[in-house]
Amino acid sequence: MKRIILGIVVVSLLLSTMACNSRMNSDNVPSSSESIPSSEECPTVHYDVGDVDLERLKGLYPEFFDQDKSPAKGIEIYVWQMSAGSYSFGLMYGTNRNKTDEEIWDLQNKSLTLEETKAILNECGVTKDEFFIIPVIQPFSSYAYTIDDGYQDRVSKLFE
Repeated sequence: MKRIILGIVVVSLLLSTMACNSRMNSDNVPSSSESIPSSEECPTVHYDVGDVDLERLKGLYPEFFDQDKSPAKGIEIYVWQMSAGSYSFGLMYGTNRNKTDEEIWDLQNKSLTLEETKAILNECGVTKDEFFIIPVIQPFSSYAYTIDDGYQDRVSKLFE
């Protein structure tokens, strides 16, 4: 009896796995009527930034001005609030690991304004899906705020 039940379970698993694989493969292959997104559908960002000291930014974040290095895993934009309506930003290339608190806190030493952050994004030639906005609380800021969905939405709108 145990062998019969075990056999039924194994056959059920095999059939469900085959059905899933078949569905996944058919979903991933575009039909002739579907189009593959073009670069026109995912244009690079271009923000109006006014007068920004690019030489200062090259000194703070030289890695983002090296045209031979592309942000393969995107750019992480860390944002923290200093007072009501006043934000500071720091940048890191995306990786497959979580950044340490120390790495994030060290960004305060080379903090950027919104316009400076946007100028670097312009230089990198990234699309909106190649950068990630990560709100954080920096220990040196005495301004109290809570990071929730509403806060995430507010800081994300800074890059629209």
